[in-house]
Amino acid sequence: MSMVYISIVIVVLLLIAVKWYDSQKKKNKVICVIESNCTGCQRCAKRCTRRVLEMVKNETGAIATVKYPDKYTACGDCLSKCKFSALKLIERVWQ
Repeated sequence: MSMVYISIVIVVLLLIAVKWYDSQKKKNKVICVIESNCTGCQRCAKRCTRRVLEMVKNETGAIATVKYPDKYTACGDCLSKCKFSALKLIERVWQ
């Protein structure tokens, strides 16, 4: 019976460690907009719960821009909504 408890504790600790590692890895990522692919559909900006993305008008129409990169959490919600491959994750450059 004690082996079952030990196994459960080990599994729980491994799950916690994996979750922590993923959160640390995501801190080094930031979203980047590929302007040539952006159609201005606003799906990504509407989906972003942290309001990191914003639509800006330029000479060719509206495009998404990263307004607050420091608020980005790499949750991936905006990536899943973009059907035109206009968003990608890149390594954050620390200054």
